[in-house]
Amino acid sequence: MKILVTGAAGGVGSAVARELLNCGHEVRVLDRAAPPLDLKNRVEVVYADLTDRMAMLRAVEGCEAIAHLAAIPNPAGGRELEIFHPNVVGTQYLLAAAQAQGIGRVVLASSCAIYGAPFAKNPFSFRYLPIDEAHPIEPQDLYALSKQFNELTAATYTRRCEMATTCLRINMVVNFADKNARWLRRHIERAAEWPSHDLWHYIEVRDVARAFRLALENVETGHHVAILVARDLLATADRRELIRRHYPQLEPLLDSDWDFDAYGFWDSRRAEELFGFVAERFWRDAPELSESPGA
Repeated sequence: MKILVTGAAGGVGSAVARELLNCGHEVRVLDRAAPPLDLKNRVEVVYADLTDRMAMLRAVEGCEAIAHLAAIPNPAGGRELEIFHPNVVGTQYLLAAAQAQGIGRVVLASSCAIYGAPFAKNPFSFRYLPIDEAHPIEPQDLYALSKQFNELTAATYTRRCEMATTCLRINMVVNFADKNARWLRRHIERAAEWPSHDLWHYIEVRDVARAFRLALENVETGHHVAILVARDLLATADRRELIRRHYPQLEPLLDSDWDFDAYGFWDSRRAEELFGFVAERFWRDAPELSESPGA
Protein backbone atom coordinates (compact mmCIF):
# COMPACT_ATOMS: atom_id res chain seq x y z
CA MET A 1 0.00 0.00 0.00
CA LYS A 2 0.93 3.62 -0.42
CA ILE A 3 0.58 5.10 3.05
CA LEU A 4 0.75 8.68 4.31
CA VAL A 5 2.42 9.01 7.71
CA THR A 6 1.80 12.31 9.47
CA GLY A 7 4.15 13.47 12.22
CA ALA A 8 7.07 11.59 10.72
CA ALA A 9 9.63 14.03 12.11
CA GLY A 10 8.85 12.74 15.60
CA GLY A 11 10.24 9.67 17.30
CA VAL A 12 7.10 7.55 17.01
CA GLY A 13 6.08 8.78 13.56
CA SER A 14 9.52 8.10 12.13
CA ALA A 15 9.49 4.60 13.66
CA VAL A 16 6.14 3.94 11.98
CA ALA A 17 7.54 5.10 8.63
CA ARG A 18 10.56 2.78 8.99
CA GLU A 19 8.37 -0.17 9.91
CA LEU A 20 6.14 0.34 6.88
CA LEU A 21 9.11 0.73 4.53
CA ASN A 22 10.82 -2.36 5.91
CA CYS A 23 7.66 -4.38 5.27
CA GLY A 24 7.35 -3.35 1.64
CA HIS A 25 4.95 -0.42 1.74
CA GLU A 26 5.41 2.85 -0.15
CA VAL A 27 5.52 5.78 2.25
CA ARG A 28 4.80 9.49 1.95
CA VAL A 29 5.50 11.52 5.10
CA LEU A 30 4.00 14.80 6.22
CA ASP A 31 5.27 17.18 8.87
CA ARG A 32 6.27 20.79 9.42
CA ALA A 33 9.84 19.67 10.13
CA ALA A 34 12.23 17.48 8.17
CA PRO A 35 12.16 13.73 8.82
CA PRO A 36 15.29 11.98 10.16
CA LEU A 37 18.12 11.71 7.64
CA ASP A 38 17.80 7.94 7.30
CA LEU A 39 14.27 8.40 5.92
CA LYS A 40 14.79 11.29 3.53
CA ASN A 41 15.92 9.25 0.54
CA ARG A 42 13.42 6.47 1.14
CA VAL A 43 10.16 8.43 1.32
CA GLU A 44 8.28 11.19 -0.43
CA VAL A 45 8.30 14.24 1.87
CA VAL A 46 5.48 16.77 2.15
CA TYR A 47 5.97 19.86 4.30
CA ALA A 48 2.60 21.10 5.47
CA ASP A 49 0.52 22.10 8.47
CA LEU A 50 -2.51 20.01 9.45
CA THR A 51 -4.63 23.14 9.64
CA ASP A 52 -4.13 23.89 5.92
CA ARG A 53 -7.17 22.26 4.33
CA MET A 54 -5.91 22.48 0.74
CA ALA A 55 -2.54 21.07 1.75
CA MET A 56 -4.28 18.08 3.32
CA LEU A 57 -6.20 17.41 0.10
CA ARG A 58 -2.94 17.41 -1.86
CA ALA A 59 -1.05 15.38 0.74
CA VAL A 60 -3.46 12.43 0.76
CA GLU A 61 -3.97 12.26 -3.00
CA GLY A 62 -2.85 8.91 -4.39
CA CYS A 63 -2.56 7.23 -0.99
CA GLU A 64 -4.49 4.15 0.07
CA ALA A 65 -4.18 4.54 3.82
CA ILE A 66 -3.07 6.99 6.51
CA ALA A 67 -1.14 6.62 9.76
CA HIS A 68 -1.96 9.82 11.65
CA LEU A 69 0.46 10.79 14.42
CA ALA A 70 0.99 14.54 13.95
CA ALA A 71 -0.08 16.52 17.00
CA ILE A 72 1.02 18.67 19.89
CA PRO A 73 2.00 15.71 22.13
CA ASN A 74 1.11 17.11 25.57
CA PRO A 75 -0.14 20.27 27.30
CA ALA A 76 3.22 21.12 28.87
CA GLY A 77 5.07 24.36 28.40
CA GLY A 78 2.01 26.58 28.38
CA ARG A 79 0.76 25.11 25.09
CA GLU A 80 -2.55 23.73 26.35
CA LEU A 81 -4.65 26.47 24.77
CA GLU A 82 -2.91 25.83 21.41
CA ILE A 83 -3.82 22.15 21.27
CA PHE A 84 -7.27 22.16 19.72
CA HIS A 85 -6.52 23.78 16.40
CA PRO A 86 -3.84 21.34 15.16
CA ASN A 87 -4.93 18.29 17.14
CA VAL A 88 -8.70 18.43 16.64
CA VAL A 89 -9.41 20.73 13.71
CA GLY A 90 -6.35 19.42 11.85
CA THR A 91 -7.48 15.83 12.34
CA GLN A 92 -10.92 16.71 10.99
CA TYR A 93 -9.35 18.33 7.92
CA LEU A 94 -7.21 15.23 7.36
CA LEU A 95 -10.19 12.88 7.61
CA ALA A 96 -12.25 15.10 5.33
CA ALA A 97 -9.43 14.98 2.78
CA ALA A 98 -9.24 11.21 3.16
CA GLN A 99 -12.95 10.95 2.43
CA ALA A 100 -12.65 13.26 -0.58
CA GLN A 101 -9.83 11.13 -2.01
CA GLY A 102 -11.55 7.81 -1.31
CA ILE A 103 -9.05 6.54 1.24
CA GLY A 104 -10.37 3.44 2.97
CA ARG A 105 -8.13 2.97 6.03
CA VAL A 106 -6.92 5.40 8.69
CA VAL A 107 -5.10 4.53 11.91
CA LEU A 108 -4.89 7.37 14.43
CA ALA A 109 -2.66 7.89 17.45
CA SER A 110 -4.87 8.23 20.49
CA SER A 111 -3.46 7.96 24.01
CA CYS A 112 -4.02 6.30 27.36
CA ALA A 113 -3.97 9.87 28.64
CA ILE A 114 -7.54 10.04 27.33
CA TYR A 115 -8.83 8.61 30.62
CA GLY A 116 -7.63 11.73 32.44
CA ALA A 117 -4.77 10.64 34.70
CA PRO A 118 -1.46 12.14 33.46
CA PHE A 119 -2.42 15.82 33.30
CA ALA A 120 -5.29 15.95 35.81
CA LYS A 121 -5.70 19.27 37.59
CA ASN A 122 -7.44 17.67 40.58
CA PRO A 123 -7.16 14.23 42.23
CA PHE A 124 -7.89 11.43 39.78
CA SER A 125 -8.50 7.74 40.30
CA PHE A 126 -9.23 4.95 37.87
CA ARG A 127 -12.67 3.42 38.45
CA TYR A 128 -11.65 -0.22 38.08
CA LEU A 129 -8.89 -2.65 37.16
CA PRO A 130 -7.87 -3.76 34.64
CA ILE A 131 -8.35 -0.62 32.59
CA ASP A 132 -9.97 -1.39 29.26
CA GLU A 133 -11.41 0.53 26.33
CA ALA A 134 -14.80 0.85 28.09
CA HIS A 135 -13.36 2.57 31.17
CA PRO A 136 -14.94 6.02 31.71
CA ILE A 137 -13.17 8.90 30.01
CA GLU A 138 -12.95 11.80 32.46
CA PRO A 139 -10.44 14.37 31.17
CA GLN A 140 -9.50 17.46 33.12
CA ASP A 141 -7.03 18.73 30.52
CA LEU A 142 -7.36 19.75 26.89
CA TYR A 143 -4.88 17.20 25.56
CA ALA A 144 -6.95 14.28 26.84
CA LEU A 145 -10.09 16.02 25.61
CA SER A 146 -8.55 16.43 22.16
CA LYS A 147 -7.99 12.67 21.98
CA GLN A 148 -11.60 12.06 22.95
CA PHE A 149 -12.76 14.45 20.22
CA ASN A 150 -10.58 12.71 17.65
CA GLU A 151 -11.94 9.28 18.50
CA LEU A 152 -15.48 10.63 18.10
CA THR A 153 -14.53 12.30 14.82
CA ALA A 154 -13.04 9.07 13.50
CA ALA A 155 -16.21 7.18 14.40
CA THR A 156 -18.25 9.84 12.62
CA TYR A 157 -16.28 9.38 9.40
CA THR A 158 -16.69 5.62 9.60
CA ARG A 159 -20.46 6.05 9.80
CA ARG A 160 -20.36 8.75 7.16
CA CYS A 161 -18.39 7.04 4.41
CA GLU A 162 -17.51 3.54 5.68
CA MET A 163 -13.86 4.48 6.12
CA ALA A 164 -12.13 1.99 8.43
CA THR A 165 -10.77 3.96 11.40
CA THR A 166 -8.68 2.54 14.23
CA CYS A 167 -7.69 4.68 17.22
CA LEU A 168 -4.72 3.32 19.15
CA ARG A 169 -4.63 4.37 22.80
CA ILE A 170 -0.88 4.38 23.28
CA ASN A 171 0.62 3.98 26.75
CA MET A 172 3.86 5.70 27.80
CA VAL A 173 6.31 5.25 24.93
CA VAL A 174 9.94 4.36 25.69
CA ASN A 175 12.89 3.75 23.40
CA PHE A 176 15.33 1.13 24.63
CA ALA A 177 17.88 2.20 22.02
CA ASP A 178 17.87 5.85 23.07
CA LYS A 179 21.33 7.21 23.82
CA ASN A 180 19.94 8.65 27.06
CA ALA A 181 18.52 5.34 28.32
CA ARG A 182 20.14 5.96 31.69
CA TRP A 183 17.05 7.90 32.78
CA LEU A 184 15.00 4.77 32.10
CA ARG A 185 17.31 2.65 34.24
CA ARG A 186 16.92 5.15 37.07
CA HIS A 187 13.15 5.10 36.58
CA ILE A 188 13.08 1.31 36.91
CA GLU A 189 15.36 1.34 39.95
CA ARG A 190 13.18 3.84 41.82
CA ALA A 191 9.74 2.98 40.45
CA ALA A 192 8.41 1.80 43.80
CA GLU A 193 9.06 5.20 45.36
CA TRP A 194 6.31 7.12 43.59
CA PRO A 195 2.86 6.67 42.03
CA SER A 196 2.52 6.30 38.27
CA HIS A 197 -0.19 7.79 36.07
CA ASP A 198 0.30 4.83 33.70
CA LEU A 199 0.33 2.36 36.62
CA TRP A 200 4.00 1.67 35.79
CA HIS A 201 3.21 0.34 32.31
CA TYR A 202 4.89 1.27 29.01
CA ILE A 203 5.31 0.31 25.37
CA GLU A 204 8.50 0.34 23.32
CA VAL A 205 8.50 2.59 20.25
CA ARG A 206 9.19 -0.26 17.80
CA ASP A 207 6.19 -2.14 19.16
CA VAL A 208 4.06 0.94 18.55
CA ALA A 209 5.29 1.04 14.95
CA ARG A 210 4.47 -2.63 14.44
CA ALA A 211 0.98 -2.09 15.86
CA PHE A 212 0.32 0.72 13.36
CA ARG A 213 1.42 -1.53 10.51
CA LEU A 214 -0.71 -4.44 11.62
CA ALA A 215 -3.76 -2.23 12.06
CA LEU A 216 -3.28 -0.69 8.61
CA GLU A 217 -2.85 -4.09 6.99
CA ASN A 218 -5.63 -5.97 8.78
CA VAL A 219 -8.47 -3.64 9.74
CA GLU A 220 -10.66 -3.23 6.67
CA THR A 221 -14.02 -2.11 8.07
CA GLY A 222 -15.60 -0.35 11.04
CA HIS A 223 -14.47 1.99 13.77
CA HIS A 224 -12.29 0.59 16.54
CA VAL A 225 -10.41 1.64 19.66
CA ALA A 226 -7.57 -0.45 21.09
CA ILE A 227 -5.14 0.00 23.96
CA LEU A 228 -1.44 -0.41 23.14
CA VAL A 229 0.62 -1.45 26.15
CA ALA A 230 3.24 -4.03 27.05
CA ARG A 231 2.13 -6.72 29.46
CA ASP A 232 4.92 -5.65 31.76
CA LEU A 233 5.83 -2.94 34.26
CA LEU A 234 8.78 -0.55 34.40
CA ALA A 235 9.51 -1.74 37.91
CA THR A 236 11.10 -4.59 39.81
CA ALA A 237 8.75 -4.39 42.79
CA ASP A 238 5.78 -6.69 43.22
CA ARG A 239 2.91 -5.22 41.21
CA ARG A 240 0.30 -5.80 43.89
CA GLU A 241 2.51 -4.10 46.45
CA LEU A 242 2.81 -1.08 44.16
CA ILE A 243 -0.97 -0.71 44.12
CA ARG A 244 -1.27 -1.19 47.89
CA ARG A 245 1.39 1.43 48.55
CA HIS A 246 0.35 4.13 46.10
CA TYR A 247 -3.30 3.47 45.18
CA PRO A 248 -4.87 1.85 48.26
CA GLN A 249 -8.35 2.69 46.98
CA LEU A 250 -7.71 0.23 44.12
CA GLU A 251 -6.43 -2.59 46.35
CA PRO A 252 -9.84 -4.32 46.72
CA LEU A 253 -9.93 -4.66 42.92
CA LEU A 254 -6.91 -6.96 43.03
CA ASP A 255 -9.12 -9.74 44.41
CA SER A 256 -10.62 -10.67 41.05
CA ASP A 257 -10.26 -13.36 38.43
CA TRP A 258 -8.07 -11.12 36.26
CA ASP A 259 -4.53 -12.43 35.80
CA PHE A 260 -2.55 -9.40 36.94
CA ASP A 261 0.72 -11.35 36.76
CA ALA A 262 0.23 -12.16 33.07
CA TYR A 263 -1.34 -8.93 31.85
CA GLY A 264 -0.74 -6.21 34.43
CA PHE A 265 -3.22 -3.43 35.13
CA TRP A 266 -4.27 -2.77 31.51
CA ASP A 267 -6.37 -5.02 29.29
CA SER A 268 -4.54 -5.21 25.96
CA ARG A 269 -6.53 -8.08 24.47
CA ARG A 270 -8.54 -6.05 21.96
CA ALA A 271 -5.46 -5.18 19.88
CA GLU A 272 -4.59 -8.87 19.79
CA GLU A 273 -8.10 -9.88 18.76
CA LEU A 274 -8.58 -7.08 16.22
CA PHE A 275 -5.28 -7.07 14.33
CA GLY A 276 -2.99 -9.61 15.95
CA PHE A 277 -0.82 -7.32 18.03
CA VAL A 278 0.91 -8.27 21.27
CA ALA A 279 3.90 -6.25 22.48
CA GLU A 280 7.16 -8.17 22.14
CA ARG A 281 9.79 -5.81 23.57
CA PHE A 282 10.40 -5.80 27.32
CA TRP A 283 12.98 -3.88 29.31
CA ARG A 284 14.44 -7.02 30.90
CA ASP A 285 15.39 -8.29 27.43
CA ALA A 286 16.98 -5.04 26.27
CA PRO A 287 20.82 -5.06 26.21
CA GLU A 288 20.64 -1.28 26.54
CA LEU A 289 19.15 -1.75 30.01
CA SER A 290 21.37 -4.62 31.13
CA GLU A 291 22.64 -2.56 34.05
CA SER A 292 19.14 -2.35 35.51
CA PRO A 293 18.35 -4.48 38.54
CA GLY A 294 16.68 -7.73 37.62
CA ALA A 295 17.86 -7.57 34.02
